[in-house]
Amino acid sequence: MKKLNRVLFVILLCATILSAQKGEDQLIVEGLFYSQSDPKVAAQKWKKLFETTNNEDYLLEYFYASLRYRKIQDVIKELKEILNKKKSKELYELLASLYANEGDTKGLVDLVDTMATKDITSMYELAYLYAIEGNDTKAFKLYKQIYKKDKSWDSLKGILSTLARLKRLPEAKKILWHEVHNNEKLPKEAYTVLLGLLNDHNEPQKAIFALKRLYKITKKPEYLKSLIGLYIYTKEYDILIDLLEKTHYDNKLLYELYLSKEELVKAYKLIYWNYQQSKDPKWLAEKASLTYEIATQYKAVDKRVLERVSELFEKAFKAGVVNASYYNYYGYTLIDHERDIRKGFEYVKKAVALEPKNVFYLDSLAWGYYKLKQCKEAKAVILKIKQLSPLESLEDDIIEHIEKIEKCKE
Repeated sequence: MKKLNRVLFVILLCATILSAQKGEDQLIVEGLFYSQSDPKVAAQKWKKLFETTNNEDYLLEYFYASLRYRKIQDVIKELKEILNKKKSKELYELLASLYANEGDTKGLVDLVDTMATKDITSMYELAYLYAIEGNDTKAFKLYKQIYKKDKSWDSLKGILSTLARLKRLPEAKKILWHEVHNNEKLPKEAYTVLLGLLNDHNEPQKAIFALKRLYKITKKPEYLKSLIGLYIYTKEYDILIDLLEKTHYDNKLLYELYLSKEELVKAYKLIYWNYQQSKDPKWLAEKASLTYEIATQYKAVDKRVLERVSELFEKAFKAGVVNASYYNYYGYTLIDHERDIRKGFEYVKKAVALEPKNVFYLDSLAWGYYKLKQCKEAKAVILKIKQLSPLESLEDDIIEHIEKIEKCKE
């Protein structure tokens, strides 16, 4: 009963308004009133309102009402006829939605094409529709026009994606490489796409450029790691050292680079930080080696230096370091300086046990025998060295030892 009363109330109210109002207002009320009960009559009211006032809002209401009782294709036909005479963004959007509802891609393309020169939004829509239709050549040309206007990453992506579908990747790479140098508005995605198009080993400098930009923008360590790898590949060690000094990303690698450049003092300063970070006792052995090397460089090897070297090596070995190179270095130092020949000899034997064909360790062993006055054993080791490596390939120190040992008499 309540529902019937409400319906009756609405009818009576509208009837009262209709009797009280005239002209445009009356037609609006009639259009609203009939829109639910009789859309055909409502459409006539809205059309009459449009013809009377030329207000496009009424024309839009006319088509909404028409869709409730007419075929969509008939409405589309009438809409197209009106749009040929009167351009309207709202009517254009309504027609576009009807084409989309009907799945009429061609009609939608034709419609958007007529509006594409009006604004960038329409141009994007048309380029997208071309791509859906598989007409990438037209999509590419249109995206280029858009990019000239807005210089945005969206339009540049459109250019690159259509070129990819057209299998024109070299051209895509060329365009992107040019734009990353000339368009400051491009986001980090532009550089990640560029990296994807590049072959790191064939175009390392371009990849380095992209990685440097990405690291500058994001500060993400993965880009720094890739950048370091490329600098190693290109052997640009001075640039790599500068990068590592600024970022402190890999002090272990920086340490090795310092050693390769014979910058021993800089390398020595890094040992403390590497040891504090890792607590690896091998850094004690490294410190021992560099202590001796730096003292040698400055011709300052004395009893105090040798004591410090022994202290550090012993501490490293006690902490669990097992390494043929350290054994040999420490053992040879003790032998050559005659600080403790027998102790040094035992360490050299440990090194040879780990790497029996290493001519440097065998040389230290022969030198130990020589210092212990065991000429026969020393000469036997020298013979083994000659069997393993031709004399012309040996270092001067080893050749000097060979010459002395061959003259050795017990």
